[in-house]
Amino acid sequence: MAQFFDAATDAIFFLDRDYRFTFLNRRAFEVLAPGGGDILGRVLFELYPDTVYEGSPYVKAYEGSMERREVGEFEAYYPEPFNFWLRVQSYPADDGIIVFFRDVTQDRLLHESLRSKSEEEERQRAEIESVYANAPIGLALFDLNDYTYLRLNDRQAAFFGKRPEEVVGRTLTEMAPIEGLRELFDGVAAGVPVINFPLVGALVTDPDTVRYWTVSYFPVTSSDGTVTGITAASLEVTHQKKTEMALIQSEKLAAVGRLASSIAHEINNPLEAVTNLLYLAERTDDLTEVRQYLRDAEVELRRVAAITAQTLRFHKQSTDAQAVTMEELIRSALSIFQGRLANSPIEVVECFHAQQPVRCFEGEIRQVLSNLLGNALDSMSAEGGRLLIRTQTATNWRTGDRGVAILFGDQGTGIDAKFRAKLFEPFFTTKGIMGTGLGLWVSKGIIDRHHGTIAVRSRQMPGASGTIFRIWLPFDAAVRRS
Repeated sequence: MAQFFDAATDAIFFLDRDYRFTFLNRRAFEVLAPGGGDILGRVLFELYPDTVYEGSPYVKAYEGSMERREVGEFEAYYPEPFNFWLRVQSYPADDGIIVFFRDVTQDRLLHESLRSKSEEEERQRAEIESVYANAPIGLALFDLNDYTYLRLNDRQAAFFGKRPEEVVGRTLTEMAPIEGLRELFDGVAAGVPVINFPLVGALVTDPDTVRYWTVSYFPVTSSDGTVTGITAASLEVTHQKKTEMALIQSEKLAAVGRLASSIAHEINNPLEAVTNLLYLAERTDDLTEVRQYLRDAEVELRRVAAITAQTLRFHKQSTDAQAVTMEELIRSALSIFQGRLANSPIEVVECFHAQQPVRCFEGEIRQVLSNLLGNALDSMSAEGGRLLIRTQTATNWRTGDRGVAILFGDQGTGIDAKFRAKLFEPFFTTKGIMGTGLGLWVSKGIIDRHHGTIAVRSRQMPGASGTIFRIWLPFDAAVRRS
């Protein structure tokens, strides 16, 4: 019998009615007397006092087996010198009890580790789910079967004025019948992501309202690289877009006001001359002098007619793109400032080397040129100086595209370095109450829509201050916009 117990993997010992050890198998000796001490005949609770405390499972189970002939089973931790967790089973015997136990410390540690890991994973899952549900952008997951909504967050559902559960199961084109959107998804399903794409259209739940979004779509792939779905992140920018359009319209009105002021000044001078010439003609009896006065008056009226015609052309906003040279547009813009230039110490130096026309919306480009010319003249209004205007054929080295570079260089006061990074931001101005802060912002928007670039360099040094604006436009700018 002793050989049978020694072969067991569990530790086994017998206790008599006084709780004295009467037998221990080999494994029990290894666990309870690792130093080789003799514990036979010793009382369990005296030898291991840490088993005795209020509510002790050792005492409860052993007494239950000893006194009431019950089977006891429990797990408990024993501190120094063992520092282990035990799983214990106690059974009644003829002259006491028999106890089976094993060290389950590693099992407990593994279980605790798994429990802790599971709790952490659940915490992270809850955090991710909270972020997903409450994100300030619309998030959605689509399958590849007709691009059906598998899940979406509250913000995405709010685009349709619905709850997420009311959208799940419906298709993309059913909810958003926007031209070109399905073709866009076809490209993503082929594995090509789309990032920050401007989307314009109406929803099936609000077909009469034009909405604007910035969207990004990404393919969802399995471990072998197969595309299994599509995720979408959408930010509605309808309010911002409408605000932007209102600001652009405001700047257009401001530009019209500045133009009207310039035109009034340009026309007033020749009209005053005509008035004076007619006054002189009326008061002379010399027919030769009268004729000369009338010829001079006719010249001034022709000047008024030329200014009027140029003004009408200047503010013409064709809905179709036109092929026009930058020299034509610059001279058109300059004509509005002729009176101002004639009465100021500003010298304009023109170098028009590029003669190939650019296909563009000339009214928009003329607005940009006029704005840059006005800024240059404002910067030199006090001290005067030279305004260099140059055009030349140039290449955008990032894309390899050919186009025209337009340069405006003035000898004005220059722009403080701390302001240069903000020049193209809306409402930023260095002119105080005299500026709207929209001119350069609108100008950059026009150049961007024409797939061009606009850059600025400036310095402030005694006797060597000035600013250079450089615009580059591709020859086929308007074709790219279509």
